[in-house]
Amino acid sequence: MKTLCLIGLLAAAVAAAPVLRLSNTVIGGTITVGSSLGSQTLEAYNVGDGTLSLTVWIPAAVNWVSAKVGAETCTLTSPPGPCTPIQFTFTTSALAQGTYTATASIFDPHAQDSPQVVIVAVTVGDPQTGLLEGWMVPGAPAYEFWGASCSSFRFPECSVGGSATTADGGRWLYLTVNDEGSSGGHVEFAAIYMAPPPTLPDGTYNGLANTLPVTLHVASPPYAVATPSQLSVSLAQGGPAVGYPFIPAIAMGSQSTPVVAQAVTASGAGVTASASNGLVLVSIDPGTLAAGSYPNTGSLTIQCNAVNCPVQVPVSLQIEPRGPPVINWVVDNASFASGATLAQGDIAVVQGEQLSLSPAAFAPSGPLPATLADATVLVNGKPAPLFYSSFGQIAFQMPSAASGTVSVQVERSGQMSNTAPVAVASRAPSIAALTGTSFNVVDLAHPAKAGDVIIVWAIGVGPTNPAMADGTPSPASPLAQVVSPPLVQIGGVSISPCYAVMTPGYVGLYQIAAPVPQNASGNISVKLVFPEISSNTVGLAVH
Repeated sequence: MKTLCLIGLLAAAVAAAPVLRLSNTVIGGTITVGSSLGSQTLEAYNVGDGTLSLTVWIPAAVNWVSAKVGAETCTLTSPPGPCTPIQFTFTTSALAQGTYTATASIFDPHAQDSPQVVIVAVTVGDPQTGLLEGWMVPGAPAYEFWGASCSSFRFPECSVGGSATTADGGRWLYLTVNDEGSSGGHVEFAAIYMAPPPTLPDGTYNGLANTLPVTLHVASPPYAVATPSQLSVSLAQGGPAVGYPFIPAIAMGSQSTPVVAQAVTASGAGVTASASNGLVLVSIDPGTLAAGSYPNTGSLTIQCNAVNCPVQVPVSLQIEPRGPPVINWVVDNASFASGATLAQGDIAVVQGEQLSLSPAAFAPSGPLPATLADATVLVNGKPAPLFYSSFGQIAFQMPSAASGTVSVQVERSGQMSNTAPVAVASRAPSIAALTGTSFNVVDLAHPAKAGDVIIVWAIGVGPTNPAMADGTPSPASPLAQVVSPPLVQIGGVSISPCYAVMTPGYVGLYQIAAPVPQNASGNISVKLVFPEISSNTVGLAVH
């Protein structure tokens, strides 16, 4: 195989991608007991292409703040332009004295640098009891943390001028006292400002505004965002326990420094979990639960290396009475796009319920079996090779003879599912992953370098020479070469691949290698291009 390739000069447009930016990542403030903080607005704006379509998620357990996405003109961009204001409304009058923190996750599934997380912090304090406490990030702009009429709140030693001191000697605390005239004479107003400089290390800092104690917590990102943020799992009554990978691993991703799950505690009948390689792996056993819905029947408490940990992830169950298998849809094993056309020889996935009532089973090495545990997939009435079977998913190879619209069914211990129609073509390319030649993943979070050779791992790429029998792993010699290989479009430049082969030892999995253009930089897109069809597009960072 060659490791260097000539770079083609054909160019094509790269799909527009918005880039999410926020005007602030910390909001909130300090109030006295029984008062309301009102509303605050931050601006989300786009420094990339296209447009933003945002949603905001705040944990359901947080009942003292809500968020609403609007539309107006930004004031922080230069020149001012379209943006998405996000208004946070605080309901704080019933909160007891103390400090309350939450995270608001701001999403656009098509935007780069999404999701982003805003720390929401409210301190319900009382100057007479000396509780003024706040959270900020290093380098945040000066923020009026507390303000009041001196006479109304009996601000200690309130006099024109005032003073602010810090225990560490840093200049992060400021006090202003103004003497303003009114019809009733002179009224003094005091305001406390905090402004941690960019170089201030994370930690807790103490100071005095006149004689009023003030505490500042400085916390840099990362902020943890559990993905998924809640688990809703459907199981069969009396059926087997289900775990990873059929229950997705929970990642604690951040828009900046990686967040790692360090430990997890699970609650709820049949719910167990463990932290592994920075992720949370969950298993759920329906046990003797009767059929029915069990909302928020359990939860996961995840410890991690982020300032807002531990993070709570609720777990809900739906226990279905035993019945025949049910197919919801059939998808390819890379894009998982419902309704998409599959390829002859493709790796396909049946998704549904009660597809198998045995513990998850995986095919042994060698030719793929037609039955795993108690499940068989039938394509036009004939068994297809199986990669694995489980309660909610079965992976199979679409037969190479399939063409046009075929019918897919699941047979489980003699019980037949509904029939799902699936469109099949000679090729339907879909990218599963990108790696370097050392097989380490490269993507938007793991950059490649200009000139590096990357490997596109894909399915549905089409016929090979020699042709491969269904269910049979590809040999290492001779390599199964792709007939009429695709161009690899990297950052808009179409490149002839170094090689395009079926992966030795695997069924239906292809490798297509190509160099990253020397002038590539930043976040770019990668896709496979045939004359008649193109694959899905995936992102790649080039540094």
